[in-house]
Amino acid sequence: MKSKKPDIFLGITMCMLVLAAVLCIVILNLQKRNSEEETSTEASQSMSAENTQPSGSGAAPITSTTEAIPTTTEPKPTVDLQPINDTALKAALDESLRGLTSEWQVMVIDPAFDTKVGSAVNCDVNAWMTANRMAQVFIMGTVFQQAQDGTLVLEDALDDVKAMITANDTYAADRLTDKIGGGDTSKGREAVKAFAVANGVQLGFNRSVSGASSGRNFVSAQQTAEILNLICGGKLVSEAASAQMLEILLTPMDNLEIDTGLTSIDNVRYGFIADIEPNTCICAMGVVQTANRSFVISVVCNKPVTTEGAKKKLTELISLTLPYFES
Repeated sequence: MKSKKPDIFLGITMCMLVLAAVLCIVILNLQKRNSEEETSTEASQSMSAENTQPSGSGAAPITSTTEAIPTTTEPKPTVDLQPINDTALKAALDESLRGLTSEWQVMVIDPAFDTKVGSAVNCDVNAWMTANRMAQVFIMGTVFQQAQDGTLVLEDALDDVKAMITANDTYAADRLTDKIGGGDTSKGREAVKAFAVANGVQLGFNRSVSGASSGRNFVSAQQTAEILNLICGGKLVSEAASAQMLEILLTPMDNLEIDTGLTSIDNVRYGFIADIEPNTCICAMGVVQTANRSFVISVVCNKPVTTEGAKKKLTELISLTLPYFES
């Protein structure tokens, strides 16, 4: 009988060879996987190193490929204002008034330099003249002063202030005078006069602005120009109150009754209070703003020869003043 031992040994040997081959394949696969993971880790670390600046280098981490576009705001050009040629303006005003038979006063003020140029004929530039409605700007100032002092609520009076200034509503002026006096018109007028004195000017406030009472109101071109100059300079009551009053003055006006000669001129804002009473007074006081600067002008005429002639002269005086403030 033939022995089977060699066959058994052969089978065992074959099995061992197969197992060894399988183990080799497994080991090779594991080595390949480890090699791929190491390569991936090195690449990731390399990218991280490229995107991170060294500590202490002063450079910020790169977080975006889009750069911010710097924006700059161009400063507004400033105008180097120069004093007006007050000598030439004075000569022009004097020449315009020369030979007139009525009483005329003109006062022009440059708020930027506090330059004052006055002219008059048949009276002094600061003499009291009849000007019944010119009290309106003093009334407005008194309203704002009382509002600041807490004796009057501005919101309760503001509509009448705007009507008085922008529509030349004389009855609104009367209502405000009454309100200033706490219901007593006489006390109201005294309070307005006291306000004027407190601000270095004077006003003869003896009758209602509407003319409902007898008497006359008196003021001069210089006094009215001075009160407007305080507003333009932010010095009447307070800077904020002055700014609000100035804006009211510069609001386009209805029922002005005069031709300022400014309506067709570009880059000019203006506001005037006018008083046209035939055979008595032709007056206007106002603020004019050009592109670069402002000026105050007040004109008072008493005993006009003709109303229309006096109104034309008033327009002429405003128009000839403007060029001195346009540069």
